[in-house]
Amino acid sequence: MQPVLLATVHHPNVSLPQLQQVVASVSKIFSSIYVTISSVTTTDITHLRDKAPKFHCRVIDPHGAADARRKVLESGLRDVQYAAPFFYCDFDKVVVAVERAESALETFVNHLQVVDGYQIVGRDSVVMRTYPATWRETEAITNKAASAVFGLPDLDITAGCCAFSQEAARYILANSEGLLTDTEWPMLCKAAKVPITAIKVSFLPYDPVVNAGRDDDNWRGYASRLRLAYQALQSLEQGADSLNRTDPLKQVRVGWPYNGH
Repeated sequence: MQPVLLATVHHPNVSLPQLQQVVASVSKIFSSIYVTISSVTTTDITHLRDKAPKFHCRVIDPHGAADARRKVLESGLRDVQYAAPFFYCDFDKVVVAVERAESALETFVNHLQVVDGYQIVGRDSVVMRTYPATWRETEAITNKAASAVFGLPDLDITAGCCAFSQEAARYILANSEGLLTDTEWPMLCKAAKVPITAIKVSFLPYDPVVNAGRDDDNWRGYASRLRLAYQALQSLEQGADSLNRTDPLKQVRVGWPYNGH
């Protein structure tokens, strides 16, 4: 079964033809596409659902990236009625992947296997060099700490991309409440003794038009990125402390295969 794509959208800097091409491409690669869309986003993308039967969108109030990710996970977990893994990727990165490296994305999805686990999907060294120094240098701090916590060498946990089973999704949805899901979600899976693996891919390059944040290419960009790195370190620290808990993590029992049983 083809994986299910989960993505979040907030002010995408893309044209309508780009959106149409992206939706058409991912509809071929994935069994279903679930997207949460900020209520302040252009309505162009919500209109695409009328032309793409696999495309399911949910408009939400903007309360941050973590809230949007949890809500798209909730939608996918409640609605998908078959055994298929979930692939989460920030929508701006999906756009770039389709435009720059569609064959690499398709190959990865076709070989994705996370039957009962969680996979951290990171950027390979060639792709990483396309990102501004403000991103690379601050994310290196988080990635070094995450490698130590998870015991996975040369980890890239900050790419906004991951894959996981529906079993892992149930633990995540029931227990996630942090600001940074890149670090929180795999920590929850580790606490639940869900197998965790990592892979680096070539389909996540940086596009300054689509992916750019504020002050990416000057010194001011370090301030916001360092704050994110600090929050990530706090998330890893809290997660590591929770590994000693004696009570098991909660697990949501909604969606396939639990509905109707």
